[in-house]
Amino acid sequence: MRVLDTIDSSMPGGHAEIEIENLRVSAEQILGASGDSFKYAQIRLSPARLSHCMRWLGLAIRANEIATDYACRRYAFGKPLVDHEGVGFMLAENLIDLKQSELMIDWCAAVLDTGSLGTTESSMAKVAVSEALMRVADRCVQVMGGTGVSTETIVEQAFREIRAFRIYDGPTEVHKWSLAKKIKRDWNAQQH
Repeated sequence: MRVLDTIDSSMPGGHAEIEIENLRVSAEQILGASGDSFKYAQIRLSPARLSHCMRWLGLAIRANEIATDYACRRYAFGKPLVDHEGVGFMLAENLIDLKQSELMIDWCAAVLDTGSLGTTESSMAKVAVSEALMRVADRCVQVMGGTGVSTETIVEQAFREIRAFRIYDGPTEVHKWSLAKKIKRDWNAQQH
């Protein structure tokens, strides 16, 4: 066994690529068919991406409920914050992003229900949902001002965790790169 490339071996949990020569696994120890490991890994990826989308959607919905309650109870310049167009519009945009995220999740789940791997669909859902929920979390912080970045509510935590969601299961840019490659493959296939 030898380490081929170490990214940062000084850090605990650093990444490394390991090559194992002449590895043999007995037939009774193999899960599934020999040579199908990549296919099995792909089967797991789409549902995992979708479950992350659902988890963070729930957190964004809760953050939006808290921000809405805050905006309806808090007054500025003689009226509730929600009655100020800037705040009201942010909450309206949150509803739009939340509904679009829900619909994207439902669409991807329907594709997976057919037995399809849903690789493309789950990449699209992961990008769309993580970007939309980031906007929602950011607006919730903005509506709540200083309270939004305090530990008085879970809004700050939601913002922090949803921001990290944009890099879970591969950053947005990796999914867009993968989708762009598929677009090119599909275009090339139509040309021949």
